[in-house]
Amino acid sequence: MRTSLFAPAALLLGLLGCSALPADSDGIVALEIRTQSPVSLPLGQQVILRARALDINGDSVPALIRWRTADTALVVLDSLSGIIEGRLAAGQARVQAAVGTLRSDLIVITLLPAPVPPGLRTPR
Repeated sequence: MRTSLFAPAALLLGLLGCSALPADSDGIVALEIRTQSPVSLPLGQQVILRARALDINGDSVPALIRWRTADTALVVLDSLSGIIEGRLAAGQARVQAAVGTLRSDLIVITLLPAPVPPGLRTPR
């Protein structure tokens, strides 16, 4: 069986073209969420969401990460600091990190009632 040298080169070029990762202007190809999901958030408490931008080698690179949610009736979110606080005592909100047009996976925020202080609990 005879093969052409052109066929392997064409295949390699095709694979390289298909494997191009989306990147923003700073070479960021991924956002790694550093906060465990789902997040439990009792009413009246805050959680700081964490993420980092990665380049094609998987190295952390400096970037301005913005946080966003469509669930503004459920949570208050500071888009720069990633501080989130629940507005309701029940429900689930979804939050996402972004750099330019690059988006992270969704983080699920499970809203809970405020904890009852030990002195206010009713005896059993």
